[in-house]
Amino acid sequence: MTAIAMGTLLVLAFGMFIWSAGRRWLLMVAGAPDARFDRIGERIKRMFVYAFFQRKLPWYPLAGFAHMLIFWGFLVLLLNTMILWGKAFDPDFGMFFFHPGTTIGDLYFFVKDLFVVLVVVATAVALFNRVVLRPARLTLSFEATLILLIIFTMMVAEGFWGAWEVRKSWGAGGPAYVPVLPFGSVLAMALAGLDTSTMEILGWVGYWVHVVLVLVFLNILPYGKHFHVVTSIPNVFLSSLKPAGYLAPDAGVESQMKEDAAGGDAEPIFGVGKVEQLTWKGILDLYSCTECGRCSDNCPAAITHKKLSPKMVICDLRDNLKAREGSILGKQEGDGKGAPAQLVPEAVDSVAVWDCTTCRACEDQCPLLITHPEKIVSLRRNLVLDRGEIPSGIANALRGLENNGNPWSLSPMDRGKWAEVLGVEPFDSGKHDVLYFAGCAASYDDRAQKISQATARLLKKAGVKFGILGADEPCCGDLARRAGNEFLFRMMADTLVGVFRERGVKKIVTPCPHGYNIFKNEYPDFGGTWEVEHHSRLLARLVQEGKLPLTERVEHSAVFHDPCYLGRYNGVYEAPRDILRAVPGMRLLEPERTEHRALCCGAGGAQFFTEESNEERISQARTAQLLKTGAEAVITACPFCMTMISDGLKAKDLYDLKGQLDISEVLDIACGTAPHRKLLREKSDAPA
Repeated sequence: MTAIAMGTLLVLAFGMFIWSAGRRWLLMVAGAPDARFDRIGERIKRMFVYAFFQRKLPWYPLAGFAHMLIFWGFLVLLLNTMILWGKAFDPDFGMFFFHPGTTIGDLYFFVKDLFVVLVVVATAVALFNRVVLRPARLTLSFEATLILLIIFTMMVAEGFWGAWEVRKSWGAGGPAYVPVLPFGSVLAMALAGLDTSTMEILGWVGYWVHVVLVLVFLNILPYGKHFHVVTSIPNVFLSSLKPAGYLAPDAGVESQMKEDAAGGDAEPIFGVGKVEQLTWKGILDLYSCTECGRCSDNCPAAITHKKLSPKMVICDLRDNLKAREGSILGKQEGDGKGAPAQLVPEAVDSVAVWDCTTCRACEDQCPLLITHPEKIVSLRRNLVLDRGEIPSGIANALRGLENNGNPWSLSPMDRGKWAEVLGVEPFDSGKHDVLYFAGCAASYDDRAQKISQATARLLKKAGVKFGILGADEPCCGDLARRAGNEFLFRMMADTLVGVFRERGVKKIVTPCPHGYNIFKNEYPDFGGTWEVEHHSRLLARLVQEGKLPLTERVEHSAVFHDPCYLGRYNGVYEAPRDILRAVPGMRLLEPERTEHRALCCGAGGAQFFTEESNEERISQARTAQLLKTGAEAVITACPFCMTMISDGLKAKDLYDLKGQLDISEVLDIACGTAPHRKLLREKSDAPA
């Protein structure tokens, strides 16, 4: 009878799960192709680091360690659950390998019993976090609480079954502690006053509650956020091995360019306008979101109360996918539910799409390596290229790029004027080893030009053979790409690659993290294979090699702001700090949010060229964090960060009190090559 009941239960439960999960599978494979089965060794290593050992979970200690214990307990107890299923058909099922009295059996049952207790504690902590503490980052759903209660009940039920197993082992000597089942022993001795038949009933109730709840839990998974129990490990295994924040070429643009070259007349799809236009891996990302809110908790737009919440972008895309299941799988025009096919603004708010600074704080924090900025840029590509919808400030900047090669529509002939007073030579591959690529901001902006001038003086002092392209220097195109205008970026990329090839460029040094990132990580897709270095890394190395002796003391405290495209995108955290630590007299302070947790300045993702969607400025929020350290100077390593932090200082009426310099300017002073010797600006230096 027990075997019939268990067999029927397993067939029904697994049949229902396979049907439900099969629908999710069909929805996933309806997405666009995506090659994710390369470099298997690296993928296996990543799977163990991020999925099994859950590297990012301890960043939020209370919830993190609780989740880790529940996850590891799930893995340990999964085998025990299968043994319990098998016992309905054969009381000795599983005993061949795990018979008590054998080393492996005793070890497994001891670890299993230990994790029963740990999971009980962990679920209690998780429930306390959700029900009592209620952190704003979490989605406080009934489903999440129900799942925790199910897990808690399963563990208690397993405890009663274990207690009955211990009770059965007692002989005439009465209650005895069984070391291999510590929790079961303690519970059995606590219930020693019950007669054997009552204890047996409790044991079998625990048995059936455990096995039934496991199957109930299994069938809840495909219909909520806990589907990540099934998808999380594959999602990490299949995650991108490309550089952090990498954007793939847009398939629609690639198709259109090939058709144009061949004289065809295709109608390609640009970006993502419908959820099924995501890649299948992008859809797997949607399934894997745990709604933990770590992404939004670290998003500069969300922190400053804008409409963007990276978590909700993923959830809104997932909800749209599920709502349109019928039309996607049935190839119908509608699904009878009124679910919109067009994602923006019907499913995802258009303001939220343009709030993103592409800083990668969300992606960096995600335990399951979901790529939020990639999806947001895909939505932008569709808005810009398919529908022509773009904020006016960004549109003006893109017109400037298209017509004049810079976002301010200034003359290309003025691009190299910053170098005239220093006598910097035009780049000649036969004469120079390095091309100094200033970029748009450090070429045109009066304040940012001082970064290029300081760097040039230092390179000359160190004996580096470098030159510039001046009026022939093209824009790197990062603005166009992150704003979603992939067509414009491709035109600019083709121009830049052609110019660099013609001039024989082999190594590039730039003060702009955006240029550094796109040259290093994305231009190889378009034939740009150069050695690329950010100026902070080159300068740090020159200091270390003794080619830039530090002769001047700078008796001030300083705090360093980590640029997103230098830090989170490329892992450059130490080089700027090495420079500041080496400067005689300088005291380096760290803000609360530093390195990979640093708050964005607000300029990335084309946000530098548009107004923020509310009055609470990201730049001011970041400036406040930096000033909280009490530092006398704020140091940056990005021309755009410099401008944004300067705006933050001006908003706080502190511009005349605080120094705000690039890393190269500090080093320029310390090496005695700067035309002035002061770090802090006087009040007379502040702009009117």
